[in-house]
Amino acid sequence: KYMNINFRKVFYLLLSILIVFFIFYNSLQNGNESSNLSNTVLNYLNTFLENIGLKFKLEGYFIRKTAHFVEFFALGFSIMFTFEAFTQKTIQVVGFPLFLCTIIPVLDEYIQLFSEGRFSQVKDVLLDFSGAVCGIIFVIIWVFFKNKFFKKNKYNSYKINYRI
Repeated sequence: KYMNINFRKVFYLLLSILIVFFIFYNSLQNGNESSNLSNTVLNYLNTFLENIGLKFKLEGYFIRKTAHFVEFFALGFSIMFTFEAFTQKTIQVVGFPLFLCTIIPVLDEYIQLFSEGRFSQVKDVLLDFSGAVCGIIFVIIWVFFKNKFFKKNKYNSYKINYRI
């Protein structure tokens, strides 16, 4: 017997799950741990900017908000590619990734209510959702151009047969 394993489906599904765990893990960090991580990234980036000759310094607020946007961009990207991998559709299934990318930021902010020294903000939910929507739009554009400029080949798949 042969078992078909579609590595593309498995990859994007696992990536999406890992990103959700990463997001929730960060939400579980207490206020001090979260601030220390933000400050470490801030110091690294400001040192880098100084070393390349730029004269401005980033602020902690910018780092925290950019981190929100980037991690949810990655979430939207991976969830949209997951749905695309399983359905071979983009626009037709976009509601499902949008729904998940609405629920996950709300849960993320809710989790923070139970983390010492942390609090929840509606504007963070909106920022998170904006990042996720940008990730989803990126995938839609990517798939559109891929389908428009690269001829689809029905034999070009990511499946590998394994004998079990």
